[in-house]
Amino acid sequence: MNARVRSPVSLRRSVGWLLLAVAGLFAAGITLSIVFSVRADREARLQLLELEARQTEIGVRRVLDYYQQLVAQLARAPQLVDLMRVGTLEEQGAWAANQQGLLPDVLGLALVTARGEVLGDARSLRVGPSCERDMQRVGTLAELRPLLHREIAGAEHFDLVAEMREPDGAVLGGVFVSLRLGRLQQVIDDAIHPEHAITLLDAEGGIIARRGHIDGATQEIRTAIPSTGWILVVQAAPARPFQHGGGMQVLTGLLTLGAVLVLLSVSLLRLRHATLRDVDGIRDALAALVRGEPVRAITPYYAEFDPAAADIHRIALQLQERRAQLAHLSLTDPLTGLPNRRAFEAHFPQVIGLADRGHAIALVMLDVDHFKAVNDRFGHAAGDQVLVALAESLRALTRQADLAARIAGDEFAVLLTDVDAAGVAGWYHRLAEYFQAELNVLELDLRTGLSAGQTWLGRAAEDSLSQALARADRALYDAKARGRGRLVQETLAVAE
Repeated sequence: MNARVRSPVSLRRSVGWLLLAVAGLFAAGITLSIVFSVRADREARLQLLELEARQTEIGVRRVLDYYQQLVAQLARAPQLVDLMRVGTLEEQGAWAANQQGLLPDVLGLALVTARGEVLGDARSLRVGPSCERDMQRVGTLAELRPLLHREIAGAEHFDLVAEMREPDGAVLGGVFVSLRLGRLQQVIDDAIHPEHAITLLDAEGGIIARRGHIDGATQEIRTAIPSTGWILVVQAAPARPFQHGGGMQVLTGLLTLGAVLVLLSVSLLRLRHATLRDVDGIRDALAALVRGEPVRAITPYYAEFDPAAADIHRIALQLQERRAQLAHLSLTDPLTGLPNRRAFEAHFPQVIGLADRGHAIALVMLDVDHFKAVNDRFGHAAGDQVLVALAESLRALTRQADLAARIAGDEFAVLLTDVDAAGVAGWYHRLAEYFQAELNVLELDLRTGLSAGQTWLGRAAEDSLSQALARADRALYDAKARGRGRLVQETLAVAE
């Protein structure tokens, strides 16, 4: 009875199905990534917009509350009652003029009657005609809300009025104050996101303060400022694809990539074994033909070829290890073990990106004082020990988020993330002390120290590696010119 011969599998068809499966898997992964990215971006942008609106509203209310309490406190001054009752216009005007110089951000200040008439010379007290008209148009001073006036360029302001009352509760008059818009503008400037726009409008729609302007905003939040009639408008620019990749997008991408790699690895190993199996079958058939033996049928079949797979895996691991060693050597200074200039230049785009997102990034250039004298007196071996001591000090005092690299000779560069000027100065002092302790271990009479120059990285569109290094070099040169052994900022000494 003849054995049943299995039909061979088409290699071309197998490859076609494999490519179709890979394409489908990639399409599904990309679709899921886009869906999750858009959803996560929309939610994140809305949350950021709401938080920005809430913080800005709180800041505006805090400024208004401060000024309202200040004006109310003036109105409660006991001497004002007598001044309003029996004082002359000259005395009332003199009191108001004196108070103008004592209050912050005040443009005009005056005492007014219950009908909103200014007591004294309105022009000298810097109360404009429109301000008087607003006071007199309202029935009572208590009903007067903060009103915006932008008639005169450079003198934009809003008005506040606090009533003064007799002991029996009758309205005697009020204290009128015009306040510049600078503090409100500062609140908006401090709160705004780089890709958003914030506008503060008065009850008539006039612009009180604004930062940024966006046409075709996709998201907008309007918040009313209580007891003022003002409206705070926060807008977001149209979203760009993958502007804010969420965690779900990253997870989906990793899962998709992993699935693709597993599918390709398994399928290609199966295809490889089938090809080798066919080659072995052909070789065996030819050998049998040479020996004159019956030629067996060649039946292609997919199965794992353990020895061949193990050999490939071993070779791949060896190549990967060798490549990693070469990459490490190309980015590492052989003497100190620190990253070299090439590694520093490769890392710079990452930190300039952090600076773009509002992180404070300090670039510090370090130089060993009198290093040539150390080499001349003790030899280059001692000089190398000094450089290694400095490298050990940098490794001990830099965080994981920071980067310390040897640029050339005895020059080192350090990138410090999320620090202020005081933090940089404190870090420098600790480094200098640690370095001296390392030098003491060498038991040599080394009269040296560290000079340092520091600058801040700007935005990527406005700053570059060469510009930042040039600024830090100038600060370092300034430190040496001032006597060495100190840290100097680009234009200001931070520590000595």
